Amino acid sequence: MVTADERIIALVKPEYLERIPSFVRKHATERSCALIAKEFPEIYESFSDEEEPDEEAKRQMSLIVNDIFLERLEKHHL
Repeated sequence: MVTADERIIALVKPEYLERIPSFVRKHATERSCALIAKEFPEIYESFSDEEEPDEEAKRQMSLIVNDIFLERLEKHHL
């Protein structure tokens, strides 16, 4: 079974993940998902369900998670 975090991270642009050093990548993805769960509980819940989220939820989550990753990459000069 695929977890909500795995579904969310699958929406991150591959070039963003590649820029994160491998030794902190797990921490970065876990903390980003925890932030989304805290800040956007409704949309996070839709990714926690067993069935696939609808296209609108995927689009919104993609914008959210990619904005978070871009912001943090710029903050850490990666």
